Amino acid sequence: MATPLPLRQVRSSGKPGPPPMPPAAVLAVPTNDQADHPRRLMRLRPMPVMHVPAAVFILTTLLLPVGAINGQNNLLFWIFGLAIATLVASGTIGAWTMASLVVERDPVSPVHVGEVTRITYRITNRSRVLPAFAVSISELSRRPWMPRSSRRPDPTWDGKLSRGVAFAEFIPCRGTVVVHALVAGIGRGMARLDTAEVWTTFPFGLSRKTILMAREQAVLVRPRAARLSPSAASMLSALLRGENQGASTHSGTGDEFHSLRDHSDGDPPGAIAWKRTATTGRLLVRQNARMLNRRVMIGIADLSRVTPAEAERTIAAAAGLVAAAAGLGLLVGLLGTATRDPLPPRLGSRPLEEVFDALARLDPSSEGPPLPPPGGVRSHLTLILDPARGPWGDGSARVLAPGDVLTPGTGESGMRAVRRGLAGRVLDTLASLLPVSEPDGALKGGGR
Repeated sequence: MATPLPLRQVRSSGKPGPPPMPPAAVLAVPTNDQADHPRRLMRLRPMPVMHVPAAVFILTTLLLPVGAINGQNNLLFWIFGLAIATLVASGTIGAWTMASLVVERDPVSPVHVGEVTRITYRITNRSRVLPAFAVSISELSRRPWMPRSSRRPDPTWDGKLSRGVAFAEFIPCRGTVVVHALVAGIGRGMARLDTAEVWTTFPFGLSRKTILMAREQAVLVRPRAARLSPSAASMLSALLRGENQGASTHSGTGDEFHSLRDHSDGDPPGAIAWKRTATTGRLLVRQNARMLNRRVMIGIADLSRVTPAEAERTIAAAAGLVAAAAGLGLLVGLLGTATRDPLPPRLGSRPLEEVFDALARLDPSSEGPPLPPPGGVRSHLTLILDPARGPWGDGSARVLAPGDVLTPGTGESGMRAVRRGLAGRVLDTLASLLPVSEPDGALKGGGR
């Protein structure tokens, strides 16, 4: 083990030094245990919770000695002693059980609005003697009160994710159990999980023992890919066949050579025109007519002047276009703005997920109007979503309103149906079909 160097006294030079580090920054440095276990929730403190059965039982227990003294009934004295022993055992056993638990939260995959995902917890019982029973875990939507030096950031998942509860029936000694909380996406954006409450009413259901555990974690809620209207679906099919007037004017429908363009991310190396690249000093790519018709760039107009409901409806329409175009085999990209880089059309599922992620992070109040693609508007089939149907660029792009794309009736009422119906009935159905907990056999009886 290395010996620490002695401190040296340094004479001040009279120049102002760096500002002192605030105490909050010092407290934010993770400990060695947190760095070794990045998924482990940090134990904060026990949280007193008023449990109605406990209050009723305590009130009944306090009335027993009154009746025993007035009636001099020995049986009431025995019942009073048994009630006191039950309260002590309930509090002691439950507190001992909760003190031995370690909880980890796995990363949560992105979810679309209206779809269901699950938050996975791994509960480890470090006790060698006492197993744990009936342990529940749920995320808190508000930050609990705590001293200023140890305050946690406010969770932001409320309004973006539905509330889910994970339940473990039995956790063996020195074993680990995996449980899942089913949640549904109900609002687009970044949802941040932080503080979770872990509680149990074991052994008698009289007192609720609750502890708080925290670890900040982000969950991306992507926009709902709304169902397209028949006219919008026909338009995409026409673009794929090259029957669109704007597309057929500038390109054919076969594999013949059409033009040269600048290289963009996702272009295959075999499409590079090496001779022209060496002559011009720029990396150029051969553009065939069929591939030109398959490249679609989608942009969203400036939404800072529309209502939030109309902005979300426009983003849902863009997500529906992205999903439908990708299902037809088109290469879909997203136009950039002054604050966001464009996403060029590329093959694969990962570029498609990047487009959905960009739509999930889109801020309608600060995005601004879309910019033309790097290769020009005529090198792609460009679709602009604009509630006002305003002009854009040189007029070669097709400007669509959300009503031109979405199925009639899809809008704010459809989002309410997702929040109320899907987040309620579907969650109940899936909860009855999926297993809530499954013991990890490799870790049973073995410790970690």
